[in-house]
Amino acid sequence: MKKILLSICMLLALTACKDENKVNEQKPVVKIGASLPLTGNMAETGQNLQQAMVLALQDEQAKQNLKYDYQLYFEDDQYEVKKAVSNWNLFKSVRNIDAIFTLWGTMGRIASDFAEKNQVIHMSCGLSSVVSNGFYNFNNATKPITHAEKIAAFYKNKGVKNLALFYYNCAEFDDFLPLFRQKLSDNGINIISETAVNPTDRDLKIAMAKVQQLNPDMLHVQLIPPQAGIFAKTLKELNWNIEIGNLNDLLLTAESFDGAYIFQDDAGTPQFVEHFKDATGQRVIGCTANFYDNVRLLINAYEHIGDGKTLPKKEDVITYILNNKNFDSSFGQYDIDENGHINTPSTVKQLENGQLKEIEE
Repeated sequence: MKKILLSICMLLALTACKDENKVNEQKPVVKIGASLPLTGNMAETGQNLQQAMVLALQDEQAKQNLKYDYQLYFEDDQYEVKKAVSNWNLFKSVRNIDAIFTLWGTMGRIASDFAEKNQVIHMSCGLSSVVSNGFYNFNNATKPITHAEKIAAFYKNKGVKNLALFYYNCAEFDDFLPLFRQKLSDNGINIISETAVNPTDRDLKIAMAKVQQLNPDMLHVQLIPPQAGIFAKTLKELNWNIEIGNLNDLLLTAESFDGAYIFQDDAGTPQFVEHFKDATGQRVIGCTANFYDNVRLLINAYEHIGDGKTLPKKEDVITYILNNKNFDSSFGQYDIDENGHINTPSTVKQLENGQLKEIEE
């Protein structure tokens, strides 16, 4: 009987050791949280970027035996600041997140302060020079000055003399607009009208009719849904046939913009564009390649400086990213400054039959 009891005890002990070994074999977890518009007017964009992040992790897992376990957490903010802030607090207090991802400058600016206060890594893609301010923040997007120079030069080459602006009234464009005004002036282009469109605006007819009377050579439009759709509908109602330029591809969700010139961050190399399309069935939009690279940047840093037993300090991860000049970017080049702003090229395309075609300049 004692032998039987002894055998049972030994078996239990061995089982306990095996279970302990399993625990010891578990990899430390790096947690990445993304607050994105997964429903609502901007759902197509949010879901696309979610796919980009998932694909990046899958690609890195396929390439190497990773030292760490990387987990992605997604929360819907419908591109509303209050919901986004609530998501970040959830990530920090409940998930104990290591990094947060945000979309565009409006969210990025607010998240930058949150990241500094809570000492979490923050990675964004937005038209802003201040999103990357502070030690914990990165912004992977075309710099405002890069876009401003590109667009102004393009309009000059088209012979535009008088330009009217319509733009979404948000912090996203606070950095860009002063630079854009200056570059237009430098290229001999007059801004004859500026119309700031608010998120609550549902009728643009009076404002647009007034601008139509000024007879501008071209319109520069920076709107997002649903205002982009309202703008398109009003163009038809006014029977206003005029060339349009836009700083992102969000006008694609509305009708009547065929022929519009679309200025956006580079989509990445042809190889990346094809890979993303094949893997997800979706097209590459603004920030797709940037979000894909941001996940890979984090993984690359953790894998290079970590021992796989414990998580390295976030400060060491950040320092590695800042000093890594040889990152294999989806754009075929990698240009990061000392503030953590990763500058990507600005491109101009034209919408034809619902498809974007790059214009040779």
